[in-house]
Amino acid sequence: MTTAKTLRQFADDLATVLPKVDSQTTGQYGDGLGSEDEETQVEALLSALQEERATYEDVIREVPYPDQSATCDLLLREDLPVEAKLLRYWRANGDPEPHMYKHVFSPFNRNTLLTDARRLAQSAFSDKAGLLGLFYRRESNDGNEVQELPERFTAEDLAQKVVQDIDYWYDLDVSVAGISHVDGLQHTVHKAGAVITWEVSELH
Repeated sequence: MTTAKTLRQFADDLATVLPKVDSQTTGQYGDGLGSEDEETQVEALLSALQEERATYEDVIREVPYPDQSATCDLLLREDLPVEAKLLRYWRANGDPEPHMYKHVFSPFNRNTLLTDARRLAQSAFSDKAGLLGLFYRRESNDGNEVQELPERFTAEDLAQKVVQDIDYWYDLDVSVAGISHVDGLQHTVHKAGAVITWEVSELH
């Protein structure tokens, strides 16, 4: 299986188990997975995958980079490193999250989605790598007033912006591998979203 197909399948499989995990999550800031932090979400989703699909039993969390003092979030089968990010632009109370844009798109801060891609590309991992985004959006009928909500705030547009920004800042070959949508989640704000994966194919 090619790297792109592996990452596409990974997105689909995560989206399949996400509603079940969401329904079983009692959060500090409201029931549902959406309000939980990044590490908690990745761990819960991976655990559910490993229970249901043997192909994920060997996935490793927090794998040290071979040549850097950092760890990679996930190492899939066939030694495919994947860095994960939570793409959640709203707080649990419905207010905008002021630090989220920087957390994803800044090339000037460590451990953003952009700098994760560069770190993977410069690492001594194999010649393939991926990015994972857990994206949450608000439903149009959630009843809460939203001061500013761009029409292009979709999983597809966000996925393409990541590709464009990584190309702009680092001239790296990154492509969208998979986008798998989820809805019917139980949190009052984080009711829907998508699992997004990208292939980083130009390493070293």
